[in-house]
Amino acid sequence: MVQINLLPSKVRKTKVALRFYTYIIITGSMAAIIMIFILLGILAQTKRIEMKIRKSKAAEALVAEKAGPLMGLVEQEKKIAVVQAMVRELTREQPVWITILDELADQIQADMWLTKVLSQREEKEQVLVLMLEGEAYHKIAVADFLTMLENSQLFTNVTLEALTETKVNQTPQVQFKLKMEYAQKLAPQEKKDE
Repeated sequence: MVQINLLPSKVRKTKVALRFYTYIIITGSMAAIIMIFILLGILAQTKRIEMKIRKSKAAEALVAEKAGPLMGLVEQEKKIAVVQAMVRELTREQPVWITILDELADQIQADMWLTKVLSQREEKEQVLVLMLEGEAYHKIAVADFLTMLENSQLFTNVTLEALTETKVNQTPQVQFKLKMEYAQKLAPQEKKDE
């Protein structure tokens, strides 16, 4: 079968050009539609990411709100650790003080009383130095107390630091100060954490 094209060449060229432009327009339209779909996908992905960011910021704020009291607990734990170290130190020396106070109660005379008991720990020799202050009705009671302390196995280097006579409501009284050392060596103190 034979085809004869009776269209003039100018019309033929125009038809070919029209077809060419039509293909370009269709291809461009397809590319634009694909670009629009890609753009819509990017926008949807951006919205999802923004939503995740908002959720993570809300979770972060919630964690910060919950963590605030926890940070306070950390500070409280540090304070508690310091107090526990002090309690351990005091309970380690507690039997020493019970023994010292029991011995003082056994040695004190009936007509005298102690007004102050101070202690000082000397780390070099690991010795506990005691300073006693008290009052008595007469010097003989102080002398007997001093003798009893010197004969005690718990105390050494017992010295009378001061002895003064006073009158309280026309009653003579004697004020005294003693210094002595606890006879047993103390365990070295633990270093406190800073």
